[in-house]
Amino acid sequence: MKSWMTLAFTGLFLANLAAQSEQTLFQKAKIRGGFGGPIFSYGQVKGNHGFGAGGGGGLVINQAMIGAFGQGEMFTIPKADGIDGAIALGYGGLWLGYSVPTQKAIHGFASMKVGVGGVGVTNRYDWWDEDDLDFNDYDRAVLVLMPEVGVELNLFHWMRLAGTVGYRFVDGFEGGLGLGKKDLNAPVFGLTMRFGWFGHKEG
Repeated sequence: MKSWMTLAFTGLFLANLAAQSEQTLFQKAKIRGGFGGPIFSYGQVKGNHGFGAGGGGGLVINQAMIGAFGQGEMFTIPKADGIDGAIALGYGGLWLGYSVPTQKAIHGFASMKVGVGGVGVTNRYDWWDEDDLDFNDYDRAVLVLMPEVGVELNLFHWMRLAGTVGYRFVDGFEGGLGLGKKDLNAPVFGLTMRFGWFGHKEG
């Protein structure tokens, strides 16, 4: 009987000791809030203008953020026959970011978007009749990396607006409409609105 009691007390002591000494890599990280909102972008592909829209959301951890996003972009490509074609790029995935000093009304903002998606190519683009678009030529899945930096404004306690400049790296595009495999790699200007709770007291 005494031996069983000794083993039990020894086990409890070791468990308590392990609980007190355990450390983690992100031990001081605290979830301070969460957010969601729309994302808008503007860029060029070989001199052809294009706009994008999407959205994302995630958790606020100290001055950092981690979440997910989805985004689509379309570029009109003029052709020799006078009928425009179009390239559509859609992707989504992991969204990491950092704001410093996040509690200030105007502060720096940086993020990295890592997504997978696809590219659609059509030889005919009627901007007045989007239902007539036929993206019947799809490349295999593409990988998209987009680092960006900019300035973020705390417009309200529950709303932030960030203007960014980034660069879009696309791997897997096979070309089309006179574009080469690397022509989707290009600078991108972004506008992001974030609505939510960011872990700081008002005022």
